[in-house]
Amino acid sequence: MSRPWGALLPVLPPLLLIAWLQALSHAAGSLFAFAFGVVVLLFSLGPRDLGDDAEAYIKARDDGDDETANAKAQLLCLSEVAPTEPRRSLAVARGIVVLANRRLVAPIFWFVVFGAAGAAAYRAVQLLAERLQTTDCPPEMKRYTDDMRHVADWAPARVTAAGYAVAGNFDTVAHAWRTFDYSPDEGPLDEAGHLLARTGLAALDTFPGDAEELDDPHGGPFDTTLVPPVVEDALALVWRSLAMWVTVVAGGSLIAALA
Repeated sequence: MSRPWGALLPVLPPLLLIAWLQALSHAAGSLFAFAFGVVVLLFSLGPRDLGDDAEAYIKARDDGDDETANAKAQLLCLSEVAPTEPRRSLAVARGIVVLANRRLVAPIFWFVVFGAAGAAAYRAVQLLAERLQTTDCPPEMKRYTDDMRHVADWAPARVTAAGYAVAGNFDTVAHAWRTFDYSPDEGPLDEAGHLLARTGLAALDTFPGDAEELDDPHGGPFDTTLVPPVVEDALALVWRSLAMWVTVVAGGSLIAALA
């Protein structure tokens, strides 16, 4: 693990097994290959359901259950979140547009490129990096696995951002993308995460400054009815973008099969 390629060692054995099974399934026929690929892809999504987590947060927030809402918000945010509205909902919306890539789009992207082995490789890299972040291990191990995650997320993040542009406000996303300039010390998100947060919120016409506009200048309790539906809008944006890409992939596969 003192070498950059050492980060590949923990994930290599299961990936070689999946690649071998993938080759066997293709040799057995297209039906077996399709079934094997679907099973591996389903296990590669997640590992948590983005829609269920978002809906649980919305319900707790609307019911006034702040303790549950804070716990659910923490599952969707990659950093500490404010315990009060509207900043909490804005942070959750930001987390949703970032996690959509990790939980949904990226596994599908690598599945399209490399089949079942590609989807499994992406999930293995993500799980290894997340595990090492909470484990007492040499800094080199964390750095190398983070580098692997950065490589695995680079292309899918661009695909996800392009989906946000088509499914949301194209002009604001294009402007946010053109002016995007990442610095490594900008908090817990990596380069792909910052790009997705910027373009995803731009697609919703929602920016961090909106929280200041809604704050009570007198410091009184915030009226939760004034919270913009940013979480609901972020979830709807993700579903529209995902449906668009699934349609594109399905259409391309059909054309390739008929050619």
